[in-house]
Amino acid sequence: MNYEEAGKYLKNIQSFGISLGLKRMKELCRRLKNPEKELSFIHVAGTNGKGSTAAYISSILAVGGYLTGRYVSPAVFRYEECIQYEDMRGVHYIDRELLAELVTEVSAAAEEMAHDGWEHPTVFEIETAVSFLAFVRWQCRIVLLEVGLGGREDATNVVEHVIASVITPISLDHTAVLGETLEKIAEEKAGIIKPEGLVITLQNDCRATAVIQKRADEENALMIVVRNEDITYISANLEGSVFSYKGENYRTSMPGRYQVSNACLAIETCRRLPKPFALDEEQIMLGIRMAQWRGRFEVVCPEPLVIIDGAHNPAGAEALLASVKELLSGRTLHGIMGVFKDKDYETMVKIVAPIFRDVVTVTAPGNRGLDAGLLAEEWKKNLCPEVATAKTVNEALKKVLSHYREGEAVLIFGSLSLFKELNWKV
Repeated sequence: MNYEEAGKYLKNIQSFGISLGLKRMKELCRRLKNPEKELSFIHVAGTNGKGSTAAYISSILAVGGYLTGRYVSPAVFRYEECIQYEDMRGVHYIDRELLAELVTEVSAAAEEMAHDGWEHPTVFEIETAVSFLAFVRWQCRIVLLEVGLGGREDATNVVEHVIASVITPISLDHTAVLGETLEKIAEEKAGIIKPEGLVITLQNDCRATAVIQKRADEENALMIVVRNEDITYISANLEGSVFSYKGENYRTSMPGRYQVSNACLAIETCRRLPKPFALDEEQIMLGIRMAQWRGRFEVVCPEPLVIIDGAHNPAGAEALLASVKELLSGRTLHGIMGVFKDKDYETMVKIVAPIFRDVVTVTAPGNRGLDAGLLAEEWKKNLCPEVATAKTVNEALKKVLSHYREGEAVLIFGSLSLFKELNWKV
């Protein structure tokens, strides 16, 4: 396959949908000679903050001289973001030629499975296997591996050589699949914990902490909890934050108070890594300052001020609200929102509605996108002064900028899929 053919293949097998369970993934890896067994992993699960926390850890490891692979989902601006590595020169996405080559290799194994009577692997399983092969090809010393959905039965949970399991804050999301209570969701996320392993977590709800601790005890794993009382906020602006964690001062380049919590989780993880991944405090500080992660309260244009944020569930909306109050206080805000229909958009709108002067809704790309008209009705229920709809995020941006005034701000938020087609220079 060439790149275009590989893309068509991956799009076609999306019809197999999402199907949790490890049997297919284990068989697929076996037929590929188990590339995952040649790698060491930091496995990252959680509801919010996985991407940012992994970005901080990857940056720190790269500063320390370790070639670090990273598997993320979903991509924000281009598909190749999903499989990347980072070294002292920066972040590098998988190139199209290698991607096509590895998709060809994995697809052959997948088709053999189907021929032999197995269920065909899902697109996420195919992509995960491709990432393993890429990381082996690059000779990555360590890999940051983000869970796709849940944890216990997620395709990424086939890995064995896990030096740390990191669990970011857990909240209600994907309840139809993972369970309708925080405890049930936490049980699924805690399923990544390995026997006698290392677990680092930060939770905002003691119920989630208790579930993770129970699982860690069952696996005889060491659990480290990052506590909010060890974090001191010093200053913050749209260029990042200055904070203290356990007496040491750090600076981030990613704005938003919630990024400080993500950074502290990364700091604690890197402090606890076993040999040979020893990192000194200067490397950790520099890695925190250099880390970047697109689409998280990111300023994409300074004037007119346009900010994008991947808040796609109530917990994300709460974090967005806190960031706005801290960093955009006194500004008139114009909103553009698009989400998937399986998200709790009603609660999201209730949380952020008071801060916007006007909102334009769009239908998020793909079959999961919530109709813009239905989303607009939800905003009207919450008494937003002006509500309109648009066919695309760029059309919405044109509408908003037509009455934008200097000193105001435009906030585009919801599904990360919105940002792929965004042109903030229109």
